[in-house]
Amino acid sequence: MRASEGGERKVYFVAGEASGDRLAADLLRELKKDPKLRAYGVGGPMLKAAGQEQSLDLARHAVVGLTDVLKNLPKFLKFFREVKHEIAEINPDAVILVDYPGFNLRLAQALHREPNGPALIYYVSPQVWAWKAGRAKTMERILERLLVIFPFEVDWFAKHAPKLKTKWVGHPLADRWIEQSHAVRDEIPCVALLPGSRAKEIDKHWPILLQTAQKIVQEQRNVRFISMATDFEMRQRLEEIWAKHPMSGVSLDILTGQSLTQLTRCSLAIVASGTATLECAMAGLPMLVVYRASWLTYWVGRMLVKLPYLSMVNVLAGEKVVPEFLQGAAEPTRLARAALQILRNPKGAEVMAGRIREVAKKLGGAGAAARAAQEVEEAIRARQKSVIAAKESVGDGEKGGGGGAQGA
Repeated sequence: MRASEGGERKVYFVAGEASGDRLAADLLRELKKDPKLRAYGVGGPMLKAAGQEQSLDLARHAVVGLTDVLKNLPKFLKFFREVKHEIAEINPDAVILVDYPGFNLRLAQALHREPNGPALIYYVSPQVWAWKAGRAKTMERILERLLVIFPFEVDWFAKHAPKLKTKWVGHPLADRWIEQSHAVRDEIPCVALLPGSRAKEIDKHWPILLQTAQKIVQEQRNVRFISMATDFEMRQRLEEIWAKHPMSGVSLDILTGQSLTQLTRCSLAIVASGTATLECAMAGLPMLVVYRASWLTYWVGRMLVKLPYLSMVNVLAGEKVVPEFLQGAAEPTRLARAALQILRNPKGAEVMAGRIREVAKKLGGAGAAARAAQEVEEAIRARQKSVIAAKESVGDGEKGGGGGAQGA
C-alpha cells in the first residue's frame, strides 16, 4: 500500500449499526472541513449523507445476539472479504472502525498484517471492561489509537493495555444536545416508549411497550405516549406492529428523527438498554430500562459479563439509579406498575431525575466529534511520515548496496 498522493487524504469508515452510523457521520462532517479529504467505506444512511462514498449499507444488516450472528455468519463472512478487498484497492491513509467489535476487531487484525497499511483507529471502544478483557492486549498490538467516549475507559486501558494510545474525546451526545434549562414538562404526563433501533430489538420490545401503555391508561387515563423512529423504515416497522396490537384509549405519536428536546417534555421513558438510555439521561428524564434477548444470548452474557448492571446509566453511576427489567421481568404488568409509581410520585421522580443528571455530567461537554477529528488527522500525518521514511530508507539501502558492490 502507498501513502495518498497529490495531497489528497483518504479515510475509510466501517460502521455496522445505526448508533455507530450516526457517530461516524458526526466525525466525518468534521473531517470534511478539509477539502482534500475523501471518505469511503461501509455504514448507513447518515454516513452516506455526510459524504461517504459508500459501497454497502452495512448498518441495515445489524443483528442482535449470538443466535442471529450464527444464522447470518455466511453473509457477514462475505461482507468481510468484500470490505478487506475494497480497503486494499482504495489504499486509505486511515481506517476508522466504529464500535461493532465482532466485525471490526477481526478486520483490524487482518489489516494489521498488511505491510505499510493504513492507520487503524478505533472509535467507541468495545466494552472489554465488561467482558473479554483479554481483547485489550490484542487491541494494543494492532491499533494505532483508540478514541473512547467514557472517562473511566482511559484508566482501564492504561492498566490493561498501557502501550495503546487511548484518548477520551467525550460523548458525542453532548454535541446533539441543546440544553433547555427552562424546559417544562407537558401538563398531561407524557411517556416515551423507546424499543431500540435494530429490527430484532423492535420485534422483541415494541409489543411489550404497547401492552404496557394499554395497562397504564387503564389505571390513569390522562397519560399520552410518544415514540421516536430514526428513519422512515423504522417508523413503518413500528406502525406495522402497532396495527397488530390495537389499543383503546391510548394516545400515541411516532415521531421520525429522534429529538432530545422532545424528551425534555416527557415525564418518564420506558427504554431499551442502549444509547437511548444516555439520551434520556441528557434530558434528565426518569426511566425504566428494559431488555430481552434470546435465552442463549442471555445465558452466555450472564456467564461472561462481569458488571452488575446492563444500563450505562447505572454503570456510570456505579449503583442502581434506574430500575432494570431484563428478560422475563420485562413484562407489561410489572412495567405498568413501576411506571405508575413514578408518575404518581413527583418528588420521587425528581430525586431520580437529579441522580440521572449527575450521571449525564460524566459524558463531557460538546465537541466530541471535533476532538476525535483532531486525533484522526494526527494519526494520518504520522502514517504518511512513516511511509515516506520507509521509502527513503529503501532508497538509501539501494544506494548503499550499489556502492558496496562497486567497492568489492
